[in-house]
Amino acid sequence: MCQSHTVQKKESKSDEWFLSLQYLNASINDLSISESFLDNGSEFGVLNDATINALRWKANKPSNFDIKGNSKYITESLGWFTDVLVSIKDKDGKTITATGNFAHIDNGESEPMLCIGMTWIRNVQGILDSSKNPFRMKLHGKSYIISTFSKAPEVSKPEQ
Repeated sequence: MCQSHTVQKKESKSDEWFLSLQYLNASINDLSISESFLDNGSEFGVLNDATINALRWKANKPSNFDIKGNSKYITESLGWFTDVLVSIKDKDGKTITATGNFAHIDNGESEPMLCIGMTWIRNVQGILDSSKNPFRMKLHGKSYIISTFSKAPEVSKPEQ
């Protein structure tokens, strides 16, 4: 589930889940979020505290659940945001906007993060293929190809 990248790097240097993430450039309300990624291992999406603070939002729905991630860590949901407009650009530079619902977490990261889970991906009839970088989606009867990229996990240097 949408964990802190620091936790991901420490927990699993060869983690298949981390390697399956597809990164893309996305924005919410003109806030560009470079740490945006598609996560087929998460049912719903997540916005971190840095994103919420940058947007100056207050949760529009309370939440009282914890999120079990793809590691041993459990994160408390701090709220729920509904009908969030997420904008991404297709390979031709056209902006596509789709709504989604996102949980708010504090993952300890100082940079905004947007994790796009399977609910949003299904909503846009998205097709994830981790062996190829483009993300294909269909919205309002039109098909789009979104450029994505992957990141290699950072490996810490052994202490001497």
